[in-house]
Amino acid sequence: MAEIDNKNSFAEEAKPVPQYDVSNDQDFLHIVEKDVLQEREIGVFGAVSLIVNKIIGAGIFSTPSTIFKLSGSVGMSLILWLIAGFISTCGAMVMLEFGSAIPRSGGIKVYLERSFSPKLLQTCVYLFYCVFLQVSASNAYTFSSYLLLAAGVDQTTWKTRGVACAAAVFAVGIHTVAPRIGRGLQDILSLVKLFTLLFIVCTGFAALAGHLKIDNPQNFAISTSFKGTSNNGYNIGTALLNAIFAFQGYDNVNAVLSEVRNPKKTLKIALPSAMAAITVLYLLANIAYFAAVPKEEFISSKITIAASLFENVFGHSAATKALPALVAISALGHLLGIAFTVPRLIQELAKDGVTPFPDIIMQNRPFRTPIFGLAIHLGVTILFICAPPAGDAFNFIVSLSSYPTTFLLTVITFGLVKLRLSSTERWISAFSTPWIVIGLYLAGNIFLLVMPYVRPPDGKGNTNLPYWLTSVVALAILSLGIIYYILRFVLAPRIFGYVLQPVAVELSDGSQVTRYKVSK
Repeated sequence: MAEIDNKNSFAEEAKPVPQYDVSNDQDFLHIVEKDVLQEREIGVFGAVSLIVNKIIGAGIFSTPSTIFKLSGSVGMSLILWLIAGFISTCGAMVMLEFGSAIPRSGGIKVYLERSFSPKLLQTCVYLFYCVFLQVSASNAYTFSSYLLLAAGVDQTTWKTRGVACAAAVFAVGIHTVAPRIGRGLQDILSLVKLFTLLFIVCTGFAALAGHLKIDNPQNFAISTSFKGTSNNGYNIGTALLNAIFAFQGYDNVNAVLSEVRNPKKTLKIALPSAMAAITVLYLLANIAYFAAVPKEEFISSKITIAASLFENVFGHSAATKALPALVAISALGHLLGIAFTVPRLIQELAKDGVTPFPDIIMQNRPFRTPIFGLAIHLGVTILFICAPPAGDAFNFIVSLSSYPTTFLLTVITFGLVKLRLSSTERWISAFSTPWIVIGLYLAGNIFLLVMPYVRPPDGKGNTNLPYWLTSVVALAILSLGIIYYILRFVLAPRIFGYVLQPVAVELSDGSQVTRYKVSK
């Protein structure tokens, strides 16, 4: 079997896509690379936009209110945002080391396979994560809600769901039939997001200069900045949890590195640039909110806190018309970012031979896009939007992705430690994350994994469902990958008396196509 040595770095430069059969002497593997691989068309700005679109959703417009309520004071709230940005930047550095060592598509999937054995078990676990826990239902729903709000249309459950489904269809459809237009729209929307945050920051400076339609809230007075800080460990922990989740998505470009021009150099520029810009803008946006919104309004607000900022500086009409449209655009950018990367990850899984009908799912024809991966992603997204009943059950379903992402990021970070300390792994990377950064990132992630199991003061979470249920169900879905691996690759061959012989073909981007030949 042709093996790939991930222990060595792949070539940085894009290789031309061959137009010939590379199946070697393996009669049943006939792979034409142009029907399997994507073209390298993503530059530095495209990589930055992938990160920006994944991280910046609708959360930064509303999450600050929740974090303030839990932390109890302006000073503590800002400190938690600073800690969250620091921990997330540590995570981005871990992604930079992995991506510099293995500059090909797959992201977390590839890093799991490189770090732990059996490799196939890691692939099967990632299969269930990618298909069922990386859907974009929450941002589709957010887009729908804010678009209807901006249009002044009354919202009903199925009207909101209908627009959400239409948004998902649009995001997937444009990446299917017009991939260049889809990437261009992603880039534009990432700029719109950054401009929106910058405009919020400028609005905050205007408020600090006294341009307010209300009395100055005096939130930055030295004597009161930390007044009211919560002494409840659960509240502080939950506030930090919310802040860190607002930064998730820095691994997005790692998932499609085979489509990035000069991937090592591009990643080295894009990741630090994106994380620096987002962290600074997040902190300044929070300062802007506190510059114009009284503490009482933070606590009682039932709309995005950004709407309160606009209303207090520009008047009611600006807050009710402009901001919902901007939040909807931000959510659409997130939808496009996920619809670009997740289907490509499904295509990578099909190349590994672990999905049903892998020869079909890994194909790019006819638009040079992973059309079947896109269809699978769209189907699961629409299922998540439409199937759960309204209320707690729906909110539960659409919030499943954050915890398993943190779990897998923690696992691969332990994997990085293992690779570095082992004398036999021959781990080589163009970038080396400082040990202190790895330690801090692990500490932050372990905190995120433990906190959902800590009993709230009143025994209730944000819904009527058990507070620990989301994390338990997320881990249970990941565990289905273990069951799938045991049933298909361990028990079935033993029970039916056959052997699965893996046969692989190496491809020019450093990946491979693997199929399992049945022999007695």
